Amino acid sequence: MVMNFSRRLAGLQERMLAESIDLVVYGSCQNFQYITGLPIKWRGGVDLMHSDDNVFVPQEGAPVLTLSQRSGRHGKASWIGDTRVLEKEESYTDLVKKVASDLDWRAGRIGVGEHVFGSTWIEVARSFPGARFRGASSLMDDLRMIKDPGEIEALRRVARLTENVMGDVIPEIESGITQNELSIFIDMLGRKAGVTDVSFPPTGLFIKNGSEPTPEPNSYPRDEGLVAGTSIALDVGFVLDGYCSDWGRSLYWGPVGEDIRKGYVALQSAVVKTVDKMYEGSMRVCDVFLIIEDFLDKDGYGDHLRARLSDGTVGHQIGVEVHENPWLKPDNMQELQEGMVMCLEPKLWKAGEYYLRVEDMVLIHKNRAEFLTNYDREQFQL
Repeated sequence: MVMNFSRRLAGLQERMLAESIDLVVYGSCQNFQYITGLPIKWRGGVDLMHSDDNVFVPQEGAPVLTLSQRSGRHGKASWIGDTRVLEKEESYTDLVKKVASDLDWRAGRIGVGEHVFGSTWIEVARSFPGARFRGASSLMDDLRMIKDPGEIEALRRVARLTENVMGDVIPEIESGITQNELSIFIDMLGRKAGVTDVSFPPTGLFIKNGSEPTPEPNSYPRDEGLVAGTSIALDVGFVLDGYCSDWGRSLYWGPVGEDIRKGYVALQSAVVKTVDKMYEGSMRVCDVFLIIEDFLDKDGYGDHLRARLSDGTVGHQIGVEVHENPWLKPDNMQELQEGMVMCLEPKLWKAGEYYLRVEDMVLIHKNRAEFLTNYDREQFQL
């Protein structure tokens, strides 16, 4: 997979120029990975990261990467030529001062991203005199929204691996398994298959038909075993080569009523028919929910569309983070663009009877859309 880092740098610097930002500093976070390409872990607790791992990006010219001794082994993997590993006897204060001098700092605005330690802020403030600070966490959101070919290949791989893992998980679901056990099993098989992390803890939400209606669907005790007449809403995401998957299907344990079966068919159909209408410029992000809703209304299940009960959100973009902008919300007027990869995740919920979900990763092309996830849409009753 060849990532286009020159595009990313140019795009970031264009945005810096437009917003009068002279320098951006990112600690170990999603934007650090995006701009450096380094596999330094940032998804866990901030306390597990190192304050010396930062990238300094000027408005013009090449970036400077500073790495702790612990992370120094990753330096050769970065495309950034000016990579400086903190030496054993060297202080980070001296290293940052040298970076400021080499960048010929004269005062200006510095954008600071996520996971920049307070101690790093202090060193930057001392070494870059006359700096005025602002947040820069969302500076590359629209740049990250359009995936380059290397990113698309990474997303294909993690999507394919996710479906392969779930193809091994589903035949092992049996009476008596709990939601906690199912979550652990999915996580274990994913890591055995080579994933480096999970996008979020995997879930299989149980709803027993004929149970007491509740305000929220997660009322089935997580340590109570699976029994007949229960829907299982799977929501699974893995991380591979720094990119995320997000996938969902529903299953049903035991004999299933015709209303529930038809509901799942309607949900799958609504997703497929909506994706058939998606390509660059064909609609706005805010239209996706309305189209799904219209198909479900025609099949008689619109009143059970979960998003209708809240804010109309029916998905999101995906990439180095599992949830990226723009979210598929009614107030987002962004037109579809080639290179977007989004997750459509409508759910049908009838309190006390079922909770059904379908989630697919979808790539937008110039004249069509493509499912990156294609797991069996007919599999339902187990």
